[in-house]
Amino acid sequence: MKKPPTPKLVTVAIFTTITIVFWIFFGVYRILTAKPEVKIPPELLEQIVPELDTNTLEKLQERTFIKEGEEKPLSVNVTTPKPAEKILPTPTAKIEE
Repeated sequence: MKKPPTPKLVTVAIFTTITIVFWIFFGVYRILTAKPEVKIPPELLEQIVPELDTNTLEKLQERTFIKEGEEKPLSVNVTTPKPAEKILPTPTAKIEE
């Protein structure tokens, strides 16, 4: 018994489906393996001046140093808000006639 040949439309549909599956696979693979472009702002690429800032160093020496046990207790005034009065609706009576 001889098998009838498959229609050309079925063959084209199968090859198209295989092509789409491989296309998606390679697209995802390319996205996952590609290295992202690194964008560095130009401010970070500027050269650093290797001079010592003596003014800042002098300001550091003028700061006060507090040893352990010399600190003053921190006083914070905390006020708790009073709860607002709740206004409840008053029931209304319906008069039936």
